[in-house]
Amino acid sequence: MFNAVVVRKSASNVSYKVEKVDESHLSKGDVLVKVVYSSINYKDMLALQYKGGVIRDYPMIPGIDFAGIVESSSNDKFKEGDNVLVTGYDVGVTHTGGFSEYAQVPGEWIVPIPQEMSIKESMVYGTAGFTAALSIFELEKYGMNIKS
Repeated sequence: MFNAVVVRKSASNVSYKVEKVDESHLSKGDVLVKVVYSSINYKDMLALQYKGGVIRDYPMIPGIDFAGIVESSSNDKFKEGDNVLVTGYDVGVTHTGGFSEYAQVPGEWIVPIPQEMSIKESMVYGTAGFTAALSIFELEKYGMNIKS
């Protein structure tokens, strides 16, 4: 058993709380990750709203990105103890997410964290980091650069 934020929807509202759950509450995947960090993004806030339109099926563990340590893996690319980052792929929307002590995902969704980078530093490149990078790329398309 481990802790996870679980979002539930009734006919009139959405509720969420930390609950004790087991691995049967996790979505399918070939890599089990001990979550060390997640982040709160705008989409996560929408997931907790009755008319947020983010979560497709309830109950759901939200959290659209996370970083952690591989606990177990049947994927040849990852082994126990590897530091990893996951963002995208509808994690926290249609696939259980990072607001949990554990998350399970397909290995194809995982980005290995380089040895010289801490797990905490890697979260800068989660959803918020990618959003910032996309903004910079768009500005550069119109001739703006860091010096301007």
